Amino acid sequence: MKKLVSVLCLLLISVFLISCVNNNTEHDCLENQSEWKTDEEIVCGSSANEYIECNVCHKTLYTRKKYYNHDLEELASIEPTCSNNGYIDYRCSQCGYEYRYEISKKGHTDGEFQLLVEPTNTSIGQRAIMCSTCGEPYKTYNYVNNGYFKHGKLSVNGADLVNQYGEKVQLYGLSTHGLQWFSKFACFETLAAIQSEFGNNIVRFALTTAEDGYCDGDDDRREQMLSALIRGIDAATKLGLYVIVDWHMVGAQSVADKNPLTYVKESVEFFSYISELYKDQDNILFEIMNEPNGSTTWADCKAYANQVIPAIRQHSDGIILVGNPRWTADLNSVMRDPLTGYENIMYTYHFYAADHRNTSQVVNAYASGFPVFISEFGFMYSDGDGSINTTSGENWKKVLDDRNISYVAWNISNSHCSASIFKEGTYDIEDVSNSNLKTWGIYLKNWYRAKSLNIVPEP
Repeated sequence: MKKLVSVLCLLLISVFLISCVNNNTEHDCLENQSEWKTDEEIVCGSSANEYIECNVCHKTLYTRKKYYNHDLEELASIEPTCSNNGYIDYRCSQCGYEYRYEISKKGHTDGEFQLLVEPTNTSIGQRAIMCSTCGEPYKTYNYVNNGYFKHGKLSVNGADLVNQYGEKVQLYGLSTHGLQWFSKFACFETLAAIQSEFGNNIVRFALTTAEDGYCDGDDDRREQMLSALIRGIDAATKLGLYVIVDWHMVGAQSVADKNPLTYVKESVEFFSYISELYKDQDNILFEIMNEPNGSTTWADCKAYANQVIPAIRQHSDGIILVGNPRWTADLNSVMRDPLTGYENIMYTYHFYAADHRNTSQVVNAYASGFPVFISEFGFMYSDGDGSINTTSGENWKKVLDDRNISYVAWNISNSHCSASIFKEGTYDIEDVSNSNLKTWGIYLKNWYRAKSLNIVPEP
């Protein structure tokens, strides 16, 4: 029995000693960890398996995969400028790897719009937007001196439009579409691109009164349209263009809008505001009624004009363009009973050559001493769509040019109609290359370029 007890005691002592050894081993591992190490080759730009082991028993305690970055040191650097990217060159001190970090250019900031090359009688000039940071030109435009900077304040002499020197002047340009739909085109970028490539000297801004427009839209719509108009006028003035502010009542969708007297109160308020806002600018022309129609009579137009014209004359003696019945195609009524008591008044006439082939009203009015201004026209049908009738259009062109009568084409937009110069769906508002223009846009560009000395039509 004593022998059995001795054996049991020895077993218990052994278990205790083994436990002590094990406990001592765990303690040594935790207290004696190595640094992270690897048995693999370390290569910059690659990964390797690393581990920590016990320094006593060499048991692996932790593992990880580590990516070894390059140890980059800067070699050289170039600061970015407005027009050029900068960079920093690095080299790895371990493997010699070289790396260039590109720094994006800062981009130009709008500064002054300056004349770079003066136009002459035989050559085109150039203007550019100068960067306010670096002073370099970064947007360059063609320039023909045929607008306000050359002709100055306009006036009416008999049947003719004359410049500040009393010389006959002919304006030719384009009208925007309704600003409630296509206000994005009433900006410096679009107007500058068109002037550069078309060579026009006037732009017309169509402030549509109805069709969710300036008079029947809500306050937000009115504010949006007024902001677009002012933005457009300011851009055109910067470019030296003449401007027509067009009270674009048309009655196409709104029966009430057929007669200008419908919104005479709003018109008086609007033209009072605009004429006062731009009272110190001589490049503004005021078109007080676009296309009276329906049962509207010339007596209605006169009654309206006799309220709106005095509101403008409180602030400006600039050119006022007056429409007439039958979609502004009734000069005969005007000649029978013209407005009296006002200076610098011209009577507008609108034609679309596919429908209106008879030029006699314009010819007779001009011959009778009535100043006529074609504030809207197209060579397609009167709805602004359909094919272009170049035969009728070319005849109109000759009649107008022979008499030095000014004209403004419809329209600057990307609508679905053929009268829009930009292709439908285009989002580039300053690309006036032929690839981005409809047939009408290309035709107008070539026509106006030919009128603007030495600007050769684009192939």
